[in-house]
Amino acid sequence: MKIFLLEYITAGGFNKHALPKNLLQEALLMRDALLRDFGTLSDVEVFTTYDVRLSKPNIGQALSITSNEDAFSVWRSLLADCDLALVVAPETDYILTELTQMLIDNSIPNLGCKLPAVVIASNKFDTYNMLKDAGILTIETFMANVIDASFFEHTQDGFIAKPAVGAGCEKTFYFQNLLEFKDWLADSIEQPNKIKNMVVQRYIMGQPASISALFKDGKAWLLSSNTQKVSMQVSKTKEVNLKYSGSVVNGLPEFTEQFTELANKIANALPDLNGFAGIDVIISNKEIYVVEINPRITTSYIVLGKSLSINPAALILKLATNENFELPESMTNHSVTVDLHE
Repeated sequence: MKIFLLEYITAGGFNKHALPKNLLQEALLMRDALLRDFGTLSDVEVFTTYDVRLSKPNIGQALSITSNEDAFSVWRSLLADCDLALVVAPETDYILTELTQMLIDNSIPNLGCKLPAVVIASNKFDTYNMLKDAGILTIETFMANVIDASFFEHTQDGFIAKPAVGAGCEKTFYFQNLLEFKDWLADSIEQPNKIKNMVVQRYIMGQPASISALFKDGKAWLLSSNTQKVSMQVSKTKEVNLKYSGSVVNGLPEFTEQFTELANKIANALPDLNGFAGIDVIISNKEIYVVEINPRITTSYIVLGKSLSINPAALILKLATNENFELPESMTNHSVTVDLHE
């Protein structure tokens, strides 16, 4: 069985641009973890591509991609020789959506999330509406160009403006009050498209955390309850520098029951979630707010095998091929730290 593993940043997605330094370490660690885990499975052959500016992976087969090549064309040609594929990419500019569509166009079974879930989860406003309609606690969200003025009346800890379609904290701004927000709007008045594509959310003080789970056909299987190490600095222009420095995978065992229930509610509301996906949450005053859904492999995957004492790639593959999937009883939930350094 041949499996094509495509981690967008390392596989040549930025072959015509500078590699994103703030994301590269996470991307390399996730890629290497996936290659390691799938590469150790019996009867599985893994292959990928790699940006020629990076070292060649030492597991599986890998084809280099230079700046002169069209990465998507190379990937499409390689798909003809594989049985399954798994793509990992930012939601920014609907890159993950495009890659998911590429698998559909080439009739390749996808070990990741299905297209409708990727499309919704890639858009923060669509995600908010989906969660709200399902009765799942989330952060009140408006499009920046049509925001309800009453929104500002009950904001105690400020609010955040960020792209509706994006990953991480790129182009994110923090405002303490309505006046700061209006000043930012005035400075941005000559860029209406930017405002049009931004969402505004309340800033919720609390513990950043995440859920790692497997999903299929409206069901969820919790893998880990994770703390997140996040620090925030705000510049004079109100732009946020949100630094994610790692996590403790299965560092919140006391939330296992609540996170399991929440993951299943989200699976029911978004049944096209499939395979591995992550859910970012804020725990505040004993309430769990869903921040966003990541319809792909996330950073917690890097040490997930150590935490579970089981190869997570084996679980992903078993989920895809077994109608009566259950997590193994031997699975553990050890706390394991992911440390990211500049």
